Amino acid sequence: MAISDIHLCELEPGDGLWMRYRQAPYSPDSEVAAMLDALRDEMRQGAGRDELTLVLNGDVFDFDAPRVIDQQSVFHDLPRSAEHAVPAMAAILADHPVFIEALGRVVADGHTVVFISGNHDVQLTLPEVRDLVRARVVAAALAALGDASLSGAPHARAALGARVVFRAWFHKTPDGIIVEHGNQYDAYCSYRYPMVPFGRKPGEIQPTMGSLVCRLLVSRMGYFNPHVDSSFMLSAFGYLAHWARYYMFSGRSLAGAWALGALRTLVELVRRREPERRARLRESLAAAAQETGAPLRAVARHARLFAPPAEDRLGLVARELWLDRAALGLLAVAVALVWLLLTPLWLAPAALVAPAALIVYERLVPKLPLDATWQRVSRAARQVARAHRARAVVFGHTHTPEGTWEGGLFFGNTGSWSAAFEDVACTKPVFAARPLVWLRSEPGAGSAARLSGGLVTWKNGRFEALAASVPPPAGQRSEPHDAHPALQSPATAALRT
Repeated sequence: MAISDIHLCELEPGDGLWMRYRQAPYSPDSEVAAMLDALRDEMRQGAGRDELTLVLNGDVFDFDAPRVIDQQSVFHDLPRSAEHAVPAMAAILADHPVFIEALGRVVADGHTVVFISGNHDVQLTLPEVRDLVRARVVAAALAALGDASLSGAPHARAALGARVVFRAWFHKTPDGIIVEHGNQYDAYCSYRYPMVPFGRKPGEIQPTMGSLVCRLLVSRMGYFNPHVDSSFMLSAFGYLAHWARYYMFSGRSLAGAWALGALRTLVELVRRREPERRARLRESLAAAAQETGAPLRAVARHARLFAPPAEDRLGLVARELWLDRAALGLLAVAVALVWLLLTPLWLAPAALVAPAALIVYERLVPKLPLDATWQRVSRAARQVARAHRARAVVFGHTHTPEGTWEGGLFFGNTGSWSAAFEDVACTKPVFAARPLVWLRSEPGAGSAARLSGGLVTWKNGRFEALAASVPPPAGQRSEPHDAHPALQSPATAALRT
């Protein structure tokens, strides 16, 4: 069973509208815990024969969110190294004990929990962070077992710890299921070497455009919800209306946050750009094969599908951040002013050439819609299946739940469990239900095991299957379930159509 994109972070103090989505009442951890307890009950009803592998498919934690220091949210661009990641992880775990206790109960029941690194919690690749998370889950499992004699027994801790597994890139099951976060097919969030995602400084994770934008720009706009694309993908008029409603009398600057954040993002990508190194790529591929048990050749074919990091396409970065239009707009204004001041009055209409050029540029160089990125991620799943000869491929990252059987192969997306609300006041949840991908492997060895299951929702304390639970007959394809009313908001539906 797989879920993803919970985005647990340090809780925002206070109860105002600023970053309300980060406040305790709106955190999804209790909802996740209730679902996991119900899942354990389902396993027990299998007469003790069912074993569960719970895959937390990336962005379970959000290290790009602001830190909370002395009851104040503090924006940061701290180096992404163990020195800073371990305290941040400890603070997140301290704020979400309900979630960790629920994972502990899963492990105590004899099941396995797999953490896959996403683009927001890539710090889970660091051994020090893994050790901390494993220790907390094991402690929660021991508490759930309630046997004081086990608390200090090394063999008990080792046995429980073996059920807490980490994957830096993807997870492969013995029956041919590939589970991966999916950010490697998104140029804004991909890493050249996902197993060793470091830059020039050893042990310091290379920044991506996505991580920089979150830390330097989006997280500093606290009246947006970063888990809802439609909340910040606005038109010029939309931003103006948003500023007038929330920022005009707040003492905070929307334009300043954008200008400084966008410029710093571009500068950091240029300053810290690290071209591909063949030796490090080979190191990453070998590490993936060792960690997952996948053949090295399949891993290499898999890696060739990656989207090149956005630092290789700085024009795309400038376009996405509106820096190109801002620069051209300022240039057009400057040219028009100079023309008006230095030429005869009868030539004044010619000053409109510069603004007209900006309009032409906007028409000829359209901005790539965000939905196109999500579609690229979805398409990559089919290629990943071919690379590994997989029987199922499950992604996350896009926050769009999907599930379909194609020619006996299952392709799914675990959607999101984040604190996603359509309004700043957090009164309108984006999703009426929560998605998960639940695949069952019937008796049989390896590829002989029969797979069934698919996309499932958790709503009102119950599981409900959405996609076909068994593969359709050969040559047929099940209907994809990525637009179910319970899993899709009106804003998301509009974006996808």
